[in-house]
Amino acid sequence: MSFIDRILGRPSTETDMPEPLPNSAPGSTPDGRWYVPHDGDRDRFVGADGVPPLHLIVYGDTGGESVLRLCEDTTGLLVSPSDTRLPRAGIYVSQLRGEAYHRTACEAGDFRPGRPVRLVREPDNEFDRNAVAVYDHAGLHPAAYVNKQKARMLSRLMDSGEPIEAISIRGTGSGIPCDQIAVLAASPEVLRRLLEPRPDHLPTPAHQVS
Repeated sequence: MSFIDRILGRPSTETDMPEPLPNSAPGSTPDGRWYVPHDGDRDRFVGADGVPPLHLIVYGDTGGESVLRLCEDTTGLLVSPSDTRLPRAGIYVSQLRGEAYHRTACEAGDFRPGRPVRLVREPDNEFDRNAVAVYDHAGLHPAAYVNKQKARMLSRLMDSGEPIEAISIRGTGSGIPCDQIAVLAASPEVLRRLLEPRPDHLPTPAHQVS
């Protein structure tokens, strides 16, 4: 059982559905009012103790799909996956590209939110020397590739020997058609922090109000 499974309190069997993270935010995908604003503070997500003041929460998007979203501790606001300040905090979020070419493998693998995934460097890839492929945790089913911008960052870290682990934050379980996968990568320390239960004393996560 991986440390991610232990943190989330999940059983080690592949057939069991993952347990929800604490303090799940109900409702559908919020509009911009519920996101951390771009206030000019480039180091907003860089924690003084070396780990970001963020946690992952379960969120329901507009299609009713459960995904994982980053939530800021101090405000309860959601953090956009495309927020350019995340890499400064050692967090790399990528919407994968090329799932259509691996549709069968995507459906066969377990890419449910919260499940570990495996990052594989492909320095000899004819299309992108920085290519980073994403497989399911068993390493048997290729899902797709990290987008080029994040691949440039991750490839440098991986090639230098920096420990990087990743989880799916959007996807489906084995046997379920999967059209869209997103992953979050970080050092083991940062990822462990993001997956910790969000303390009850923190502000309630922001969500769309009906």
